Amino acid sequence: MSVQQLKRVFLDEILPTWSKSGFDETCGQFVEYLELDGSSQKAGEVRTRTVARQIYVHAHAAHLGVAPSGSLAMAEQAFANLHRIAWVGGKRGGYVRSFNRHTELVTDPVRDLYDNACVLLALSWLLTATAKDAYRHQIDQTILAVDRTLTDPFGGWAEDSDGTLPRRQNPHMHYLEATLALCENNRTSMHMRSEGKTFALLRSHFLVGPDGPLHELFGPRWELADRYGSDRLEPGHMCEWVWLTTRHDLLTHSDNTKICLDLFSTALAVGRMQGSPFLLDAVSAHKAISPSRRLWPQVEMLKAFMTLHERLGLPGYCTEADDVASAILSAYMTRVPHGCWHDCLDLNEVPTAHTIPASSLYHLWTAVADVRPAGSMRETHSC
Repeated sequence: MSVQQLKRVFLDEILPTWSKSGFDETCGQFVEYLELDGSSQKAGEVRTRTVARQIYVHAHAAHLGVAPSGSLAMAEQAFANLHRIAWVGGKRGGYVRSFNRHTELVTDPVRDLYDNACVLLALSWLLTATAKDAYRHQIDQTILAVDRTLTDPFGGWAEDSDGTLPRRQNPHMHYLEATLALCENNRTSMHMRSEGKTFALLRSHFLVGPDGPLHELFGPRWELADRYGSDRLEPGHMCEWVWLTTRHDLLTHSDNTKICLDLFSTALAVGRMQGSPFLLDAVSAHKAISPSRRLWPQVEMLKAFMTLHERLGLPGYCTEADDVASAILSAYMTRVPHGCWHDCLDLNEVPTAHTIPASSLYHLWTAVADVRPAGSMRETHSC
């Protein structure tokens, strides 16, 4: 029952805490992180992606009827302020990368695929929760801006409006997540084309060889090279692709089971040290690149176990999911302020993070949103 326990902790403690401490009422905007004592971020700098992900969490939770009172109104206010400050119109349009919520000044004007993907996810759930045409219009404008501003001749989209290298699979993965949400909730032919175009990159660019692994960093033509750090592997992203690929298969009536199993077995093989239930943040073919274990890869591993249980019906995956949830609760969510967590542990399970980033709220929500309440048949996963 540890998966169910994690869901209870999230809904009873974490989400209410972040709906208060994570929202700056004076600015009408979400914060980038909480301090280690659980108080709100004092500095004003926020990333567009972090704000957008919190808008998404509160809109989705409100739609499911599990959010604290006022969450949807808070999400709408935050988006209105985000759009007013961060949206750039015209032929090179899109949402900027970061701004100061106190001064309302843009601090990084670059239009980044990652940030715009997160805004698109937020918009998809604002539309689902409210049915307001304004969100439908802005979804279309955001997709158009991404296609215009970040167009690239070698497939996918440019990293950002500056053409920064290396190219990364991660922003494309989150663009797939956003287009999946649009197709699942408010499907149009344009959304289906965007989703299909993005998912196709998994086979054509990100998986190297018939059995993987999933690579992270590439050159301008999606080539692998040491100069771009192409030996970097992130087990958490492999797990995330298991979840997204299964959603793609449900949407399109396709079958990529082998890809899911290959991705997950690789993630566990390269990411788990002997005797540990947790995934390393990043590895290469030879050693751990980052001898640390952030919370989010553990949550993505949990989602992969739940997804494969639902997909294949094997009870062992459900048992593994409960074990991972139990380990998360005991290692990351003890000796912390109410509704908070340790965001990063070293290899001895000693906390090393200097803040409690809001980005992990999104990862936790995507896991618990899929957990069916005990004794209920309403939701997706039964672990």
